Amino acid sequence: MQPLVLQISEELKTLQPFYLKEVFDFVSFLKDRQKRGDDTEYLNSIPGMVESIIEEAERPLSEYSDKLDW
Repeated sequence: MQPLVLQISEELKTLQPFYLKEVFDFVSFLKDRQKRGDDTEYLNSIPGMVESIIEEAERPLSEYSDKLDW
């Protein structure tokens, strides 16, 4: 892992300061995502979400409209 950390550190030194905010934002996003767990874990934590997804997955495509209401 250490070589990767060094490689990232060296690459950061080559960026213009303007882009460092974007890098920081992305790192923050990844840390937040890591804390939440994976998407499946997140969706499983929402009451009724799994059932809703399964229900819609089993619904025939012919029941869906090809036009949006909004």
